[in-house]
Amino acid sequence: MRVLLIHNYYQQAGGEDTVFQQEADLLREHGLAVETITFTNESFDGTALSKLGAATRSLYNTKSANRVKQAIDRFRPDVVHIHNLFYTATAAVIRAAKQRGVPVVMTVHNYRLVCVNGLLMREGKIPCETCLSQLVPLAGIRHACFRQSHLQSAQLSFITLLHKLTGIWRSVDRFVVLTDFARQKILSSSLRLSPSQVVVKPNFVPDVGYADPRQRQDYFLFIGRLSPEKGISTLLEAAQKKVFRLKIIGDGPLNEDVSRVAATLPHVEFTGWQDRSTVLEALKTCRALIVPSVWYEGLPTVILEAFATGTPIICSDQDNLNQIVVDGKTGLLFKTGNSDDLNRVIDRLSQQPEQLELYAQTSRQEYKRYSKEASYQAIIRLYNELNRVEPVGSYLL
Repeated sequence: MRVLLIHNYYQQAGGEDTVFQQEADLLREHGLAVETITFTNESFDGTALSKLGAATRSLYNTKSANRVKQAIDRFRPDVVHIHNLFYTATAAVIRAAKQRGVPVVMTVHNYRLVCVNGLLMREGKIPCETCLSQLVPLAGIRHACFRQSHLQSAQLSFITLLHKLTGIWRSVDRFVVLTDFARQKILSSSLRLSPSQVVVKPNFVPDVGYADPRQRQDYFLFIGRLSPEKGISTLLEAAQKKVFRLKIIGDGPLNEDVSRVAATLPHVEFTGWQDRSTVLEALKTCRALIVPSVWYEGLPTVILEAFATGTPIICSDQDNLNQIVVDGKTGLLFKTGNSDDLNRVIDRLSQQPEQLELYAQTSRQEYKRYSKEASYQAIIRLYNELNRVEPVGSYLL
């Protein structure tokens, strides 16, 4: 099978870039012929979308379409798989593939098609679904949800709106989402997709090694970006109310706040950003990983790595997360944003050390869903299915 992968890098590296490269490598490892086309947003410097030329190119980039057409004519792929098309690639790459009669798969790493900032949240409202089912996401413009700019929020909203109206999004044969929760949100959105168009295929993480639960130490661990939606304030409040050993690894806009609070609590260790080997060592030796997020999250890599290492997880019961972490099996859930309930769950796990081995075994079993082999089997089934059926949808551009 021949697969053409398309990805648009943002200006700052992120998880989507990692997934794109991982999946390309995975397909090659299994003997598939893979070619990639990548784009960058180097010309979009924060003010670029206010310039007429850049705004026009971000709407529909004919140069991007021509690159894809030329690659299809030369490479003859059986499927085109898009990971990101904002802002240089544009939806023109979808049309190019459809004109050549090649099935199109598009992974939805976030909610950008129906939410201006892509995260279903905004300052002062976490989570936020105001624009989810709105054809024109006026609230996203009013609140300047994209780059804190009313103008750029309006322009991005116009891009997604136009492609809703022309039907380009509905011409995609399959949208791949990471969780069942995300699938339901996308199906209930203004995209008006059919259920058969949206399939679930989780990301995968390499097998980083199972850790013996009997060798774990008596401390709890937070790993992640230090920002409001990650629930770090709930975690710090819990640590101020009750003494339990806590290690915090990460960096972000709340770095100074976390550092200041940790300095007053002898039982809290704040390390800042750490390299991957240090993070994995902490994950393998902690009593449990704490995930106190107050937003929907996507499919956090740290949770998947916790599954791989057999690390119990204490997690907020926020929607989506409460489907990834199963209460009483792979970990324990607490009421989102409630520091007292978080402390209750920490107490429960501390008083039941015999449960650690059970959680470890169940977590390791759960990891099979997020392994390289499971991911490959899911994606190859999808590709094979598309090459046995007629492409769906239509477009008007």
